[in-house]
Amino acid sequence: MKGRVWYSLYDKVFAKANLRDAFSQVKTNKGAPGVDKVTIKGYEAKLEDHLEVLQQKLKEKSYRPKPVRRKMIEKENGKMRPLGIPTVEDRVVQAAIRNILEPIFEEDFLPCSYGFRPNISAHMALDQVSKHLREGYEYVIDADLQSYFDTIPHDLLETQIRRRVTDGSVIQLIKQFLKAGVMEGDLYEETPLGAPQGGVLSPLISNIYLHQLDQRMTERGHRIVRFADDFVILCRSQKGAERVMKNVTRYLENDLGLTLHPTKTKVVDVKEESFTFLGFEFYKHIRRIDPKKEAKFKKRVKELPRRNQTVDLKTLIKDRLNPYIRGWANYFRHGHVKSKFKGWDAWIRRRLRMVQLRSWRHVKSLHRALRSKGWKEDELRGIRMFAWRSSKSPMVHVSLDNDYFKELHLVSLTSVYQDLISKRDTWEEPHA
Repeated sequence: MKGRVWYSLYDKVFAKANLRDAFSQVKTNKGAPGVDKVTIKGYEAKLEDHLEVLQQKLKEKSYRPKPVRRKMIEKENGKMRPLGIPTVEDRVVQAAIRNILEPIFEEDFLPCSYGFRPNISAHMALDQVSKHLREGYEYVIDADLQSYFDTIPHDLLETQIRRRVTDGSVIQLIKQFLKAGVMEGDLYEETPLGAPQGGVLSPLISNIYLHQLDQRMTERGHRIVRFADDFVILCRSQKGAERVMKNVTRYLENDLGLTLHPTKTKVVDVKEESFTFLGFEFYKHIRRIDPKKEAKFKKRVKELPRRNQTVDLKTLIKDRLNPYIRGWANYFRHGHVKSKFKGWDAWIRRRLRMVQLRSWRHVKSLHRALRSKGWKEDELRGIRMFAWRSSKSPMVHVSLDNDYFKELHLVSLTSVYQDLISKRDTWEEPHA
């Protein structure tokens, strides 16, 4: 029932069926071990015993979360971002809490919120931004919350949760997770503010807390599109956008205890300059891949086969390259990418030809491959097997042609894009 306040939920959190389901979710999401070094595989080896003990501790309210293990992740700008890795058991409990709370708060969340919600995707958020731009909302507040996850005030967050859930045992358990602290090596650090990035509950907590922002902007008729802590507000005029930015800055700081980054937050006229959102760059009404994401993609493809290492191409493609290319292409195919994807496919094949040349090491291996394709001895030439320019040699192209890579089932960026176009044609057919 929408708007209902829930007074008793704790028994649903520790129900055995919910804990089993929570573990399945944790297993599906994979992830590294926490401070106790217990892996998902290790926890699963004695799953029923572990869940029995866990359920009993939750019933007796003796369960205490362990500190999260801090791991620093390099950002695209070279700076480091802290990631908090809870133990497997703590992830199970967080997933169990989320299973119970998410349906309650989903009733309240507004259509402008797209991050980490069931059956809602980043592509929907991107499409909504494009729609607002086409409708004339061409002045964009490109917002950047400064260290959002590290600065969420626990008391104000609790107030938000209590609007819908007043079960003290559930709230106390959430507070324990928020205050469990961080371990970096052997050093322990308290967490009086924030929610760890990497925690299972953190995305839901993010949406619960920023739901207030969604409400305020929507009630005032502003076009906001938010994905977790990343959001843009679209306006019809420069003056209107500047006024909204002042108001939203004041509201975030005074009412929510949050801060907009002073240099990264700005008003953008998309007719004059671009802004980035969820990995895409918007300029005028065109949506294209953020150049930083392109550079990261090419760097990663270069890194997958290690330089001067003998590699089995089939294994490299199947186990390392295909999963990365497929996932990347499925996300970034929603934009002006057709010609770019075609060029990158050719570049990836060229890199793989270079990998094979280095693995062969000696030109006689290349000649052997050419003989199998009917080349005569007098047609064979010498070639520098470790030179990048050699990967464009006609001999290399014949021995490792495009059909060869099809036989190895190399994922094609272009094919992933064309699959999306085919699906769109199918969707649109009934309306023709």
